[in-house]
Amino acid sequence: MFYSAYHIPELDEGGTASATEFLQMNCIGHYGLQNTKYERYRKFGRKDYLLIYNHSGKAIVRADGGDHEVGDGTVVIYRPGEEQLYRLSDEQPIESYWIHFTGYGVESTLHRLGLSDRSIYKTGQMEEYAYLSKMARNEMLSQKIGYDLNISALLIQMLSLISRSCLQSGYTSAQLESSNRLELSISYLHANYEKPITIPELSGLAGLSVSRYIHLFKQRTGSTPKDYLIKFRLHKAKELLRDTRLTIRQISLIVGFVDQLYFSRVYKKFEGISPKEARHRGL
Repeated sequence: MFYSAYHIPELDEGGTASATEFLQMNCIGHYGLQNTKYERYRKFGRKDYLLIYNHSGKAIVRADGGDHEVGDGTVVIYRPGEEQLYRLSDEQPIESYWIHFTGYGVESTLHRLGLSDRSIYKTGQMEEYAYLSKMARNEMLSQKIGYDLNISALLIQMLSLISRSCLQSGYTSAQLESSNRLELSISYLHANYEKPITIPELSGLAGLSVSRYIHLFKQRTGSTPKDYLIKFRLHKAKELLRDTRLTIRQISLIVGFVDQLYFSRVYKKFEGISPKEARHRGL
């Protein structure tokens, strides 16, 4: 059994890289082989990323500093320019799925999902993956309006499925665990933003030192924890200014500022206008 579909035509074996799209799936495919010798080797890799999901059977891959035999439920991710080798280790049946993808948001997405510190990941067999792969193939073949957005969304679903499956299979890298603890601390911040949250409190929830936590937090959100908390409080304040008739003092207390004057100064610093002006303009 074999299928493939292309969003970006393959003009050569080098693939296509995009610096303008956040995530772009170039092509996708699936094959089931039996009693067949097969090898795919690219000494200099490609311009795009390659993800191989080995659903069943055994193969030899060159990754993470050597040649490895991978079995059922294994994912291999090759980055642009990396040497690629995928070879059947015997002539037994094998079923694999592959995706070539690109975009300026790939590395940040992989990092967020804990999939950037190595090439080989043990996921266990993912039955849902086949469904998502067929959905992406069908979107590419139909090319209905918005299909490019749909296949990008499906790519995110597939990467998220891989990340979650790594956790469920017990194969958790330190980065994946760290990433999930970081997300837990951010969720805690969202749920308790009106309270006097401290950075040591958040770093403790994530099981990280304060300096390491601040570094990873900024990498994840683009802001320090302190600025992120302020911006989140101001976002909630803007909603209350626009949608309620509460006084500015009441709003400042609700969102975690004990001093109304300080709240007004911070609001103007980040938003460019005072809370009173924002309410008057309906912003």
